[in-house]
Amino acid sequence: MIMKRPLPTSLALFASCTLLHAQWVGGGVFSTVVHYQACAFHNVDSGFFAYGANNPGPLPTATEGGLVFTDDGNVSGGYYVWYAPSTNLEDIDVKMTAGLPLYMAAGHRLYNRSLVVRPYDLPAQPFAFDSIGTGNGQYYRAVRMRDDLVAFAAGGTNAGDGIIDMSADTGATWTNVAVLPGQPVSRLHFVNDQLAFAATGGYSRLVNNGLALPDSGAIYRTIDGGMSWQQVHASNVAGFSDVDFLDDQIGVATRNDGAMLRTTDGGDTWIPASVSISGNYVLTSVVFRGDGIGFASAYRPDGTEGLILISTDDGDHWGFNFSTASLNYARRIYDLYFFDEAHGHACSHYKPLRTTGIVMDVAAGVVRTAFGLFPNPGTDVVTVTLPNGACGLVEVLDATGRLVRTVRTGGGKATIDLCDLRPGSYVVRAHTIEGVLSAHFVRA
Repeated sequence: MIMKRPLPTSLALFASCTLLHAQWVGGGVFSTVVHYQACAFHNVDSGFFAYGANNPGPLPTATEGGLVFTDDGNVSGGYYVWYAPSTNLEDIDVKMTAGLPLYMAAGHRLYNRSLVVRPYDLPAQPFAFDSIGTGNGQYYRAVRMRDDLVAFAAGGTNAGDGIIDMSADTGATWTNVAVLPGQPVSRLHFVNDQLAFAATGGYSRLVNNGLALPDSGAIYRTIDGGMSWQQVHASNVAGFSDVDFLDDQIGVATRNDGAMLRTTDGGDTWIPASVSISGNYVLTSVVFRGDGIGFASAYRPDGTEGLILISTDDGDHWGFNFSTASLNYARRIYDLYFFDEAHGHACSHYKPLRTTGIVMDVAAGVVRTAFGLFPNPGTDVVTVTLPNGACGLVEVLDATGRLVRTVRTGGGKATIDLCDLRPGSYVVRAHTIEGVLSAHFVRA
């Protein structure tokens, strides 16, 4: 039985079905002080949102975190089910066991004590929750259940290191399995029982909607079910906020500075994907839907716009899908979740968005036609030839997503000098009035 909490006016949850766009609409869960961090659903209509409040301060008593339950797909609102002052819940996961849902959420008390929220009576009361403190001087930002017994929670310590903890008894007790020096974990993703990835160095929310953007990060991988973790990619430019895989070979990681890196060999190598969103934005999450279409979330650091990006080619190209610039909510999107191909949610401040069931596609302004690159591989110069003699700005990005060249085309052509570029894989991105074109080349 769900316990309904009486709500003060400032935290009221009420319905709003105003159509915002053919693809995303405002959900009914609503609160002006709540940042909805993540969600998970056990059927198309029923699930939980994990949240933290008040940005996440400045007063400890004003930083309440908790779980909100919805039983109509977030159409008309929801109910507070578990909540506690001085907490911030940052992630939630669900597994089905014996026909019943098993939810587990993770977060912290003011970044100084990690905690896990789980049903206190398993499996008889799956919606009656209690919290377990797992350590002082540390915090959790991610949680994933490998099965109904084994779970992993990850985050960081007050010293700035990353941690990955493991439970083998459905979250009752926790043991540290990895310490990642200087690399706080932002998200976890399990591809299967043995293969999983951790993104580290992600952005952090500060008081009054400020942002902390680490200047480095890494991607870690486990091939033994989470018992050991090895770094497979590092960036000295920016941290990583999320990682998700389409299958055991193809995956994408989002970086704080707007770059997206892609692997096609199970995480051994990572190269930049093409992103056609302009301006300054922070990438916050990435997810592949069950039908293979990818989505990523972002927002402008000044809070003027939340963004959803889309990819229909296994994460190689990313274009515009939705903007909240015209709204007075959902300006900061933190996470995306899809229950199936037609039903999903964008967790945000202060009202989550939800999909209407319409199949989404890449916006018409995103052009993905290949253009000429010769020779490829190249050693001294590479010539870019744009279709129809198009003119525009041409950018070259290295394997970390760092901009290393900028040239302009004339008569549809541009020459890129390679003399001081290191051997390796690069992305050429051309901005034209018809859209954004991109292609890969190799500096031999």
